[in-house]
Amino acid sequence: MSNDIPNLLPPERRRLLVRDYVLRLSVVALSFAIVLTLTAAALLSPTYILLIKSISAKETRLASIESTLSSTEEKALSARLSILLNEAAILTALGEMISASSRIRSFLAVPRPGVSISNVAYTPATTIQYKNSVGTIPGTIAVSGTAATRDALRTYQLALQKEPFATSVNLPVSAYAQDANISFTITVTLSL
Repeated sequence: MSNDIPNLLPPERRRLLVRDYVLRLSVVALSFAIVLTLTAAALLSPTYILLIKSISAKETRLASIESTLSSTEEKALSARLSILLNEAAILTALGEMISASSRIRSFLAVPRPGVSISNVAYTPATTIQYKNSVGTIPGTIAVSGTAATRDALRTYQLALQKEPFATSVNLPVSAYAQDANISFTITVTLSL
């Protein structure tokens, strides 16, 4: 015998039955999807709560670390760093300056026949600040001694004026009052 049962329903009734079947099947599938979504949300909610609390704890720890770093230690470190930067700038400037011994050596290397030097005094250049401007006072070398003649003293003065380290050489006119064994003091203004 055959298992095929003839469908004796009219076509309209058959379509209505198929539509009911599809509707029930989609309601069951939708209900299954909703139950699955709710189950997944229920299982994931402890993980979500744990992550939220972990973020909150890490933000609290970060705030604690920042407050610790911005305390007096940071201020002391900033002050020390600024002092070190100033000292480094001073050392750099000192490294670029011409030393006093080299200036005096070049000064003493100038030929001076008939002139004997008894005293040399060196004054370094100084920087001054007035309101918003900064100025530099050039250094000087003051030399005392005796010259055998006026010509020897004048020759020594002219030799000093020709040197590149000197911007001006000052010798009082009163030094030329004597003819021989002239005591003098020359002030040489140094170039920067």
